Amino acid sequence: MFSQFFGTFLLENGKLDEEQFDSCMEYIKANHVKLGLIAENEGLLTREQADELNRLQMHSDTRFGDLAIEKGYLTESDVDFLLSQQSKPYLIFVQALEEQDFMNADEIKEAFSEFQQAKGFSDEAFEALKNGDIESVLPTYIETDIPEYYELIALSLRNIVRFVSRYIRIEKASFVSSLSAKYIALQRTNGDYDGFLGFASDDDGILAIADGYAKEIFPDVDEDALDSVAEFTNCINGLHAAELSYKDVSIDMLPPELLFDATIEDEHTFCILPVYVENQKSNLIVMIDK
Repeated sequence: MFSQFFGTFLLENGKLDEEQFDSCMEYIKANHVKLGLIAENEGLLTREQADELNRLQMHSDTRFGDLAIEKGYLTESDVDFLLSQQSKPYLIFVQALEEQDFMNADEIKEAFSEFQQAKGFSDEAFEALKNGDIESVLPTYIETDIPEYYELIALSLRNIVRFVSRYIRIEKASFVSSLSAKYIALQRTNGDYDGFLGFASDDDGILAIADGYAKEIFPDVDEDALDSVAEFTNCINGLHAAELSYKDVSIDMLPPELLFDATIEDEHTFCILPVYVENQKSNLIVMIDK
């Protein structure tokens, strides 16, 4: 995640070229180790337990380590130990830059400062981004007085990372009352408050979500591809509804909508958040009527 934000900044400012950036991405992919695999290698989990926890994550917005503690497979100190064995996201990217002689330590430090200033990150937000905590960065990109927007968008981004790809970045959000797009997969909700969640794109960038979630390749943006994106929105909304139920808030999910060359309009403004998945752009669209 950090690599997408910082790497794009380096590209845009001529500090890396496309080939170097791609090389860094390949390095990061080759050096990523999942928590479950570390636990397995350390003899703290069996393969069966790790697989079970991975399956449970498909139905619960809970981190792997927290699920392992809940199941009694690991203690908090075990999880702390495993997390200490994982390289922090920004360190993997820094290592990729240095080991391939694209930038030295001083150049990277200077670029960090320029990046933070250019994007307007507070020290806290910058540290959060370096450690992969995109939720703490959201206020830099989204301006709203409705906290439910942050909650649902954060949930959406967590699930993109979990089920689609961890190579994502976002750009500044806007609030509009209408949106026209070539492709839209949308699901409306009603109940204690109304809303909708979906993804829209004017090109095949939306396939990055369809392919990543379905774990197959769609050659074109057709109904099957949009149906995959719609299933993903249903997954997010299901988790959101479950979270709201603990607050005694009830919402119902309506059937997904697959739209081609359509316009969405509402009397209320809604949020459009540009999301890049594997460097392919889609717009996350969210409306909460409170």
